[in-house]
Amino acid sequence: MNKAFPRHVSRQVEPLDELWDFRFFEKTALEAVPSAPIDFSAKIVVPGAFDAMPDYLGKRGTGVYRRTLQIEPGTEALLEFEAASMTSRVVVDGVTLKEHFCGYAPFTVKLPASNKPRRDLLVYCDNLFDAARTPMHEHYFDFYQFGGLIRPVWLHHLPTNHLLEVKVDATDYSGGRITIHGRASAAGEIGVALLDSALPPLTAESNADGVFSVNLQIPNPHAWSPKHPHLYRVRVTFGADDQVVRFGLREIKTDGQKLVLNGEPIRLFGYNRHEYFPNFGPSTPYAQMANDVQLLKDCGCNFVRGSHYPQDQRFLDLCDELGLLVWEENLGWQQYSPHMENPRYREHHQAALEEMVERSYNHPCVIMWGFLNEGPSEAHETFHLVFDPSMAYLRARGGNRLVTYGSNRLERDAYFAKVDIVSINCYPAWYGCEDHPEPLSLIGPFIDGFIAHLDAIGLGDKPFLISEIGCEGLYGWRDQQRDFHSEDYQHDYLTTVCRHVMDTPRILGVCLWHFSDARTKSKGRALGRPRAFNNKGTFDEYRRPKLARDSVRSIFREADLT
Repeated sequence: MNKAFPRHVSRQVEPLDELWDFRFFEKTALEAVPSAPIDFSAKIVVPGAFDAMPDYLGKRGTGVYRRTLQIEPGTEALLEFEAASMTSRVVVDGVTLKEHFCGYAPFTVKLPASNKPRRDLLVYCDNLFDAARTPMHEHYFDFYQFGGLIRPVWLHHLPTNHLLEVKVDATDYSGGRITIHGRASAAGEIGVALLDSALPPLTAESNADGVFSVNLQIPNPHAWSPKHPHLYRVRVTFGADDQVVRFGLREIKTDGQKLVLNGEPIRLFGYNRHEYFPNFGPSTPYAQMANDVQLLKDCGCNFVRGSHYPQDQRFLDLCDELGLLVWEENLGWQQYSPHMENPRYREHHQAALEEMVERSYNHPCVIMWGFLNEGPSEAHETFHLVFDPSMAYLRARGGNRLVTYGSNRLERDAYFAKVDIVSINCYPAWYGCEDHPEPLSLIGPFIDGFIAHLDAIGLGDKPFLISEIGCEGLYGWRDQQRDFHSEDYQHDYLTTVCRHVMDTPRILGVCLWHFSDARTKSKGRALGRPRAFNNKGTFDEYRRPKLARDSVRSIFREADLT
């Protein structure tokens, strides 16, 4: 199963998850792949990261995928890529239809009609780092970046008249009033039916541009929340085409220092999570995603941050279904002022941001958008070049979500007043304290000192979230002296952090770094990251719990958040 629920009834959607023809060109950018007919001497599974597979393990270059599509002559089709990493090119019948530059953002490719019943599809996926060509991906990121068709691919067989997008705005959690709006390929009658309901279907007309909007009242409405993740489904039809949208009634907003969900204050306790599993890299099996959500819920979490890129839609489906609040963010990790000044970076960042928002718009679990993790937010002269258009787009098109970013600039940050939630990434008692006699004693004063800083700059009435904090604990290493990198020190560290946050109402919550160990950049980073992993997970990469799990679970469960 690749989707948590079917998104179409009438439209024929074909999953392309199977063995594809494959050829790998090592140390070769996709532009340099020979133009002569390619000898596809291998097969590879989709979805999957080719450089996580034994034959291409750790190699960088371009993987070329091939398969044949059967499409009725004279009809249009749509290819939907959940993610193609890192740089990709889509070629159909020898014609390049799309180039894409963010390996985690979803995108679609329209296939024009042809008289051919069989169409030849080539997808080039390049995992080479090239700051000039693909500046969103950098070699120094503290997570390993894989290549390939890492998430599912779908072929949509489109009728002549078809739906382009459907969105549901559903913030009236008590009254049940919702608005369904979107675009069709032409003017015509739009049908709207609330599934699993006795409510009679409604009709409306799309205008000459295909735009439509329909208001609907849900009888006896039930709100969506982590404790009660009630979901509705609406089916929108246009001629022979349809789309099914699953949504929840929920409203998120801030009120001074508080976060308010459906009229009730709520605090956030959870983890950052990378999409990673051994042998598969970022192509986590669907069953493992469900396992991860259950582990998070079992730990008492009500919140997860998808770090540091757009999330797999299957994971968001699970968070909708099982009740887990989500911070979703655009790809980014410590890009600096030269990135902000680079027009190509700004173009790619904006495109990926829009793709993320458009794809995740209907997920009630997503309550905040983020971008530019640990960016140069102290730099007035450059940060605004990306910050301003990103904020403008999210305010206008992001739906009922809050906006934030993870800052490691702390007291030097110049943009906290412009976001809904102040979020900081901090690691007291870990970095730079090796000679301190009692490093754990640094945690509370550090957090309290930052709160005092917010008061001093006039932001004492703004919600404050610790978006990253943690330390490494090597699975299985127990040490009577409770030294750095031991499970014992990590246990004491996270216990101290969680207790301080729980006992300080001024803090909105904490997002621990991080859920499970994940591979990071090889070689250069391996000296500072034992095993070439970021070992700050409360679980190891196989989801085996470390000693700290029990203390985190005990403290988080005190609040009865889930």
